[in-house]
Amino acid sequence: MNEFIETQKVKQAWVIVLMVTVTIFAAINYVQMPASFASVSPLVVTFLADLILIALRLNTKINKEGVYFQLFPFQFKGRLITWSEVASIEVRKYSPIKEYGGWGYRYGFKNGKAYNVSGNMGLQLVLKNGDRILIGTQKPEELETYLKNN
Repeated sequence: MNEFIETQKVKQAWVIVLMVTVTIFAAINYVQMPASFASVSPLVVTFLADLILIALRLNTKINKEGVYFQLFPFQFKGRLITWSEVASIEVRKYSPIKEYGGWGYRYGFKNGKAYNVSGNMGLQLVLKNGDRILIGTQKPEELETYLKNN
């Protein structure tokens, strides 16, 4: 069966450097402060944020049924949008900050929902009910070719 499959993870060096730096500062803060909830909280929050970024992945599968996507760990069960729900579909360049306020699971008032991990290319779906969903991709050419041939 012919299908498009993509799994994305956080791989940007600047994100990893930022994670490590913030965690180091939280650990230093913890060591220097007397043991209390206030000294442990930043370390715990930083560690949980690190775990989420490490676990974060966007799974996309497109086949004859429709478009399936899952942004783990925010979605434990993915979502399938069947072709009968889709009014239009296109691969497009977008501005994550301007249109959605960043990466991850985002909502833009004008542009609807976005599920993205990195980059500025995505699959724009406009549903028959008027909802707009953008799913980020690191393989825009491959996705474009798949959509044209199927």
